[in-house]
Amino acid sequence: MWDCEAYLRDLVQSVEPSATQKAAASRSHNYLREVLCTGQFGPRIRDSYLSGSYARDTAISPIDDVDIVIVVDPAGWPCRFWADRPEPARILRSFATAIRYRYRQSSVYVQRRSVRLRLYHLNIDVVPALEIGGDSDRLEIPDADSDIWIKTAPRVHTRIATEVNLAREGRFKPLVKLAKYWNTQLPQASRLKSFAIETIAASVFRHVGIPTLQDGLRLFFDFLSARADEAVLYRWTQDYGIRLNGWGAQVPDLAGMGSNLVATAATHQRQRFLAHAIRSRDTLIRADKARTPEHAIGHIRTALRMA
Repeated sequence: MWDCEAYLRDLVQSVEPSATQKAAASRSHNYLREVLCTGQFGPRIRDSYLSGSYARDTAISPIDDVDIVIVVDPAGWPCRFWADRPEPARILRSFATAIRYRYRQSSVYVQRRSVRLRLYHLNIDVVPALEIGGDSDRLEIPDADSDIWIKTAPRVHTRIATEVNLAREGRFKPLVKLAKYWNTQLPQASRLKSFAIETIAASVFRHVGIPTLQDGLRLFFDFLSARADEAVLYRWTQDYGIRLNGWGAQVPDLAGMGSNLVATAATHQRQRFLAHAIRSRDTLIRADKARTPEHAIGHIRTALRMA
């Protein structure tokens, strides 16, 4: 097998957000967090921090959006007489009002679980949150459509990504970026959510080593091939609770909050996703057997659907 590690490292750099994009995103989210803490709205905010792939350093270019969790004091909003939390839609509307007041020239609108501020170069999703039992790691966020509060743990997700990356000698996050890029290049009807891709990778590589990025990619696609009951290269003794075949869909939240990250993925969507993974795995096998480094790189590019 040809050593393509240097080439894969270059590919990672090519799909990463640029230093300019990161700096612009940093200025924008820091300013928003500052101005929300001013005026009458400020005393209701207990804490704020970034979440999502940008915070976990697993984002790929371009940085389209940044997620900010705003931990609030529920006493700052009136509750319905039978409830101990504010109404989800009400707290989202109040955040939208506060952001519009501070960004009069920008578009602001309420989404299902966040408020989006649309800037010329970036979307910022503001997610109000309540601590669960005084634990700042475990939160509830509003779901306006269902009129309920949803459990989540963004800091735990960030910690897991950091721990796996450290255990795999810094190869996990680059591998996730390549896997996410591959997912974005699939037809729309074949993709999974970006966070589901990262969670599948974390579930696997918490237990399996990543000798090289090339090995890691092959293992990632081989694990997905096993979910389709295909012949595999590696002896997978565990499925880590992940099911993507026609019999069901399950990618458990590693923070233990009970959510299923592919609950809305249709059967045909999962089947197409797995079919693409199998083809990419088989193409990477051809890269291993290539006669020249140039041919190996060509197969890797095909496997990752690089233009």
